[in-house]
Amino acid sequence: MSAPLLFALKALLAALVLAFVVQVVDPEAALAAAREAWMAPLLLALALVPANVSLEAYRWWRLVTHLAPDVRFRSALGAILGGYPLGLLTPGRVGEIAGRAALLRALPAGQSAALTVAEKVATLAAILVGGLIAVGHLLLTSAAPSPLWVPTVVFTALWTAVLLLAVLHPSAARAFLGAILPFAPVRRALGAFDAIPTREAVALLALSFGRYLIFASQFVLLVLAFAPQAAVGAVASGVALVLFAKSAVHSVTLGDLGVREGAAVFFLGSAGVSEAAALNASLAIFGFNLLLPALVGVPFLLRLRLSRSSAPAIS
Repeated sequence: MSAPLLFALKALLAALVLAFVVQVVDPEAALAAAREAWMAPLLLALALVPANVSLEAYRWWRLVTHLAPDVRFRSALGAILGGYPLGLLTPGRVGEIAGRAALLRALPAGQSAALTVAEKVATLAAILVGGLIAVGHLLLTSAAPSPLWVPTVVFTALWTAVLLLAVLHPSAARAFLGAILPFAPVRRALGAFDAIPTREAVALLALSFGRYLIFASQFVLLVLAFAPQAAVGAVASGVALVLFAKSAVHSVTLGDLGVREGAAVFFLGSAGVSEAAALNASLAIFGFNLLLPALVGVPFLLRLRLSRSSAPAIS
């Protein structure tokens, strides 16, 4: 499927899901909340965007330098930014993997992909840990929690434990994946895991929790910008549940649009935030953390395309 067609399909799905969410939210109330937004937390959330992207790049750069010590942070940052536009075009943002591999030639594409997957798994583990803490708080404070939460917590806790073990013991993860995926190219790519020492694996997980705190804080700030009277603790718990739910659902929409908004309306609504404020905050986090970096990353992709088109043909 061509990139323009894929983009159109994902945009259509996002529009359909958003249209469903908007049926629950009064558009006039959303516009009113946007007009009355408190600018201080809004600008602070925006100011955290460079920190969010830079920490993501730093985390990946640290992994890359174990295989290619001469790679500079600036090159890794460019590859990260160039991966954002492709991530928007693909389900689950898997296009980022190809984008990083294409823009950072110091590594074979397979090894670059393996390190990106390791980074994404660490991020997912951090989100699930934060979500489990929020779910535990919900179960303790809710008068009549849904009985479905108990099996959900048990399954997610087991899955989170598996992810944490995989992050902290990359060689064991390589051995397991190599056994169930006995293909030579896959095994060569997974060999990148053997280059990650235990100390680096711990640092990867710590940096992932740090990045989780940054984008969760951005989300909380945006909610408070549109709902200044909301309780900070309740909002923080609701945001953790939103991120938890979004990560548990494989998205096929553009930039997870619709999935995140629906979860925000539900969980933040339970925290006392109006549906309009929840929707606005969710759309703002998409704009800040996905759309803005993707726009910055477009020139990196264009530069790559131009360099390929100008390369001399080999007869």
